[in-house]
Amino acid sequence: MTTEGDEPTMSVAEMLAMVEAVMLADDDVEQGEITRLAVLEADHPDPEARLPVGEVRSILTQMASADGDEEDEEAQLIRRLIDQHLASTGSDSAEDLGHKEGTTSDTSSTEDASSPKHDDSSGAATTDDDPFDPTANLPDSTRDLVIKGQAHMWVRDLDLRYGSAQALYDVSLPIERNAVTALIGPSGCGKSTLLRCLNRMNDLISVCKVDGDIDLVNTRISGAGADLVSIRRRVGMVFQKPNPFPKSIYDNVAYGVRLHYNPSRRELDRIVEAALRRAAIWDEVSDRLHELGTSLSGGQQQRLCIARTIAVEPEVILMDEPCSALDPIATAKIEELILELKEHFTVVIVTHSMSQAQRLSDYTGFMYLGRMVEFGCTEQIFSEPREELTRRYISGRFG
Repeated sequence: MTTEGDEPTMSVAEMLAMVEAVMLADDDVEQGEITRLAVLEADHPDPEARLPVGEVRSILTQMASADGDEEDEEAQLIRRLIDQHLASTGSDSAEDLGHKEGTTSDTSSTEDASSPKHDDSSGAATTDDDPFDPTANLPDSTRDLVIKGQAHMWVRDLDLRYGSAQALYDVSLPIERNAVTALIGPSGCGKSTLLRCLNRMNDLISVCKVDGDIDLVNTRISGAGADLVSIRRRVGMVFQKPNPFPKSIYDNVAYGVRLHYNPSRRELDRIVEAALRRAAIWDEVSDRLHELGTSLSGGQQQRLCIARTIAVEPEVILMDEPCSALDPIATAKIEELILELKEHFTVVIVTHSMSQAQRLSDYTGFMYLGRMVEFGCTEQIFSEPREELTRRYISGRFG
């Protein structure tokens, strides 16, 4: 283990990998984050140089606030990345390191002995009279993976690392055609990371390394020889925050169509209208197609992004917490739309809402610490989970 004095260190390459992971945590890379990354790369030209872990943690915290909106999920991701690095080198945990540096951890030293104790790396809470350890004996993710219909996608034995920090461990998952599959679990457990693997979006992170197989209709889409343009047409993505292009409503929907095809104007008009109708927004925008997409309300912007996604006729639609930034009325419209979309598409959704997963999904996978703890029909997962860890999470006893 390499240390500087008594403090563990990591390489600049590992630090930059963590920075990129934090940038992508909310799927909305801001200009401030890009500028900060460029400054870091210029200040640290040697990828093998070593930095104290405390300094790296400070850098990551600054990056999380570079967009002016530091979120709890990013803070938990930072703790998890640091903990994983320290564990891989046999060093103290981030919480122990914080005490050594004189920093304040999430659990105060003056806290009453009977109050809940929090595990910073996972968000789990335990009490003195509840000895259950959620990190002990995590179940095998490859057990009992059964679906009723035909699998549209298969994930097998997937591992993912950001530099030396491992984020996914041996994840396997069947995704049924024309069904909604929900991924649930605490913040930082790997849900969004897994989702981004399904259309190779993690390839945008230079130090991300993925091992394992991902099949789309019996075609292997993982590996160096895959056509990324084709994959991202066949597997579309809707992000947590609506991200319409600074173009007209019409051009937002037409953009991907023009990229992949060469339709006539009449055909393009038909495709745009059909996509907006399928996204349940045509009646609201049909007379304002040349207004900016950014002029719409939050819920309308998200439906516009869904229209943009389905305009290129993907086979699978990935949705990363598509309702988290929306009000209840807009959320209800998106949920109704998702149920309609599964008649034509296969849908995979990441959600923190247990009730939303129950309402929308046919299958649910519960993830924890980068592992698929349990997968099954949604009714079974929420009524009779096989694993005690799943039972405790869905009942709100931790996470």
